[in-house]
Amino acid sequence: MENALAFVNPTFVLLMAAALCAITALIHSVLGEQRLIGPILSSNAPIMESPLARNVTRFAWHWTTLLWLCIGAVLALAAYGDIDAPWLIFAIGTVHFVAGVADAVMTRGQHIGWPLITLIGALALLAFYTLQTQ
Repeated sequence: MENALAFVNPTFVLLMAAALCAITALIHSVLGEQRLIGPILSSNAPIMESPLARNVTRFAWHWTTLLWLCIGAVLALAAYGDIDAPWLIFAIGTVHFVAGVADAVMTRGQHIGWPLITLIGALALLAFYTLQTQ
């Protein structure tokens, strides 16, 4: 396995994971607003009669998007050596990988986000492992 990893460029892998974070964030924000948040807010559900619930719902959704962009920035900065925290790359990779697999299982593969989330995790973990074996 070590010989196979000799050809893995951790900088490139981290930048790919960062790019996927940005892509995932964009898809999350745009499609989520169109297909989930908009319909929920326009529903007749009693909770949606509360202005607070309406505002918090939209805020929380798009706040998640911003957090994904921040994670992408951390991965990009780590790729260039501006952040030297292997444990953080490991944590980002593990959380994304586990969440992506859990999402795939819970939604029976129907949620469009699980492949991207899982791939972000796999790439971050690959970069972490590669950096540890160099």
